[in-house]
Amino acid sequence: MYIFEGNSSVIFLCKEATDLILIHSNKLNYTMQGSFHASLQAVDGSSVPPITSTWLETPTQYLVVQLGGLLTQGQRYKLFSIFTGELADDLAGFYRSEYTDELGTRKVVATTQMQAADARKAFPCFDEPAMKANFTVTLIHPSNHTALSNMPISDTQQLQINSESWNVTKFETTPRMSTYLLAFIVSEFSHVHTTAGNVLIRIWGRPTAIAEGQ
Repeated sequence: MYIFEGNSSVIFLCKEATDLILIHSNKLNYTMQGSFHASLQAVDGSSVPPITSTWLETPTQYLVVQLGGLLTQGQRYKLFSIFTGELADDLAGFYRSEYTDELGTRKVVATTQMQAADARKAFPCFDEPAMKANFTVTLIHPSNHTALSNMPISDTQQLQINSESWNVTKFETTPRMSTYLLAFIVSEFSHVHTTAGNVLIRIWGRPTAIAEGQ
């Protein structure tokens, strides 16, 4: 079984006073923060009502956060969670695709298909097309792999984990967009590229196929 690990900071604007947060989540396993699936703080550092309980509502694919008081209308809050998920081969959310190279070695590509409502399988989010947001993606991946997302890379660093070298690739923040448009990929692919005007166009594929000009 292939597993991915992640954490998510969801910043949202409270449009009306409420003591309940419903955020989409599907097939994610959470690392509990104390007794709860998530933690909450105000963006400006002001006090927040305490979390009294959290639970996963599987039939409707929600993480439910019950508060002991009301959120303030017009205030921005950050909901933080730590989670793992299965990198399954189901073509949904963050999933795996496999191919065999010219030496007969099986290769795995970690990729995404968020449409129509599978972003919630990659990370907790308000997974409604009308609820647009800016996304800032950081991927930690083996150093011999390449990470891709919607935006150009803003920073790359190296990290040692259990004596192995990993890359930390951070991407620029996206424009406001729906969750189903978000994409990220980790693979051993290479690419060819060209430009059309000031637009960079890249085509990615298996290194052998790219080298052969397919």
